[in-house]
Order: sequence, then C-alpha cells, then structure tokens
Amino acid sequence: MDDYEKMLQRARSQVPADAFKRSGERFQVPKVQLMLQGNRSIWQNFHEIVEVLNRPGKEVLKYISGQLATAGGFEGSNAVFQGKFTADAVDDVLAHYIDYYVTCPVCGRPDTSEVRDESAYWLTCSACGARTSIRPV
Repeated sequence: MDDYEKMLQRARSQVPADAFKRSGERFQVPKVQLMLQGNRSIWQNFHEIVEVLNRPGKEVLKYISGQLATAGGFEGSNAVFQGKFTADAVDDVLAHYIDYYVTCPVCGRPDTSEVRDESAYWLTCSACGARTSIRPV
C-alpha cells in the first residue's frame, strides 16, 4: 500500500497545481463588446479575449470571420468586420471556437495548446495529457 501512496504523490506532483480546481472558476471569458460604425462591426475587447483564450489573434479572427462569412481585419487592438453583427451572434461563434479549439474534450479544462505535426493538427491538454486531432482553422 505504501508503494501506491508514493506513486500517487509522484503523479500529483507532476500535474499543475491549478488543474485540481474546477475549470469554471478560473476560465472566465468576457462578453463580446461590439460597436457598430456605419457598415462595420468593431469588436472592442478582442485583445482581452484573445489573451484569456491563449490563442493567436490572427487565428481567432480567421475563424470568427469565416463563420460570419465576412471580411475581418485589425485596427489597433480591435477586430473589425465588414457588415452589421450583434454581440450575441459573435458571442455564439466564439463559444463554438472555445468548445472546439480551446477546451479539452476529455477533461473539459482550458489548459490546452495547439501542436502541428508533419500532417496533422493536435489539441494537447496539459492537465490530463490527452491529445486530440483537430481541423486547422
């Protein structure tokens, strides 16, 4: 029984300390703040959300603009889309992005990173060690 306790302690020491918390307590994505200006929609807190997601802004913008079927670009730290969109519509698309490209499908934690092999893209979880194949953005 002592061997089991030693192995359990060794395994727990290799897992990040914050992995034992519930993911909802520390992974809070702010609501999208969208401003309409003529025929453009300006996402004002884009940089803040990208920092929380720990993903490249270019990748997030590419996914969101693709799902909204419009052109998107950057103006400073804001994202700009051609067309009039609601904050709820962008929030829904962002939620789909988070479900597929940020949260681990095995343990549900946001402690993931995207890794590219020679021919595939993988979502690797640092909390549980899972490695899941994903489609490129």
